[in-house]
Amino acid sequence: MTSLRIARMLAVQDLSMSYRRSTLGPFWLTISTAVQIATIGIVFSTIFQSAVADYVPYLATSLILFTFITSALTESNLAFISADGIIRQVKFPPSMYVGRTLLKSLLIFAHNLVIVPITFLVLGRGFDPVMLWAIPGLVLVVANLWWMGHLLALVSVRFRDFPPIFGSVVTIAFYFTPVMWMAEQIPGGNTNPLIVFNPLFHLLELVRAPLMGELTSAVSWSVCATMFVLGSLVALLVVRRHEHKIALWV
Repeated sequence: MTSLRIARMLAVQDLSMSYRRSTLGPFWLTISTAVQIATIGIVFSTIFQSAVADYVPYLATSLILFTFITSALTESNLAFISADGIIRQVKFPPSMYVGRTLLKSLLIFAHNLVIVPITFLVLGRGFDPVMLWAIPGLVLVVANLWWMGHLLALVSVRFRDFPPIFGSVVTIAFYFTPVMWMAEQIPGGNTNPLIVFNPLFHLLELVRAPLMGELTSAVSWSVCATMFVLGSLVALLVVRRHEHKIALWV
């Protein structure tokens, strides 16, 4: 619990320092995201010949979720490297550093999430009880980001060439994942290998599908649950084996 409190305190401090002397603080990110969604929504709804009332809510939900997932992983990727000063002086469990970065990403996600109900309200999409399934979906997403963050942080602190490589992978993943485009727009739809074997798609669907008024498929639930169980076991074993070396690697 002490580590969790410290992680929460450091996450809030990191966010505050990022927007020091700024009047709107992290809401600048919210404003820029809203402008991005509006711009892309108008342009791509025309390109895809989709109704704005259907496409823009999908885009808003997808882009905000994808940004949260990838930024959480990118921040976790540098969790140990960016805390080298603390690691050399104080012994905290690795989870404290990963928790710090994940909490920061969650705070930014919470700011950006206000765009979704506003978009739904403006475009006339009402509340559907199915939307409540987004809550357990988000919990499972965060649980997966937790073990992924530990592995990424450990690999990055050991192999310093990994962070830029991971950044390139994230960029490529953006175009391979249905964020600006929909799965139904490619041959085979949800059965296309590009969708079936894309873990980011399944993580997005845990939250996106309910918010769009649809139940998340059993396939996406199964994939994400399996990822969590197996990934957590691997992360636990790897981190326990190498955590004593982190202070030597930073």
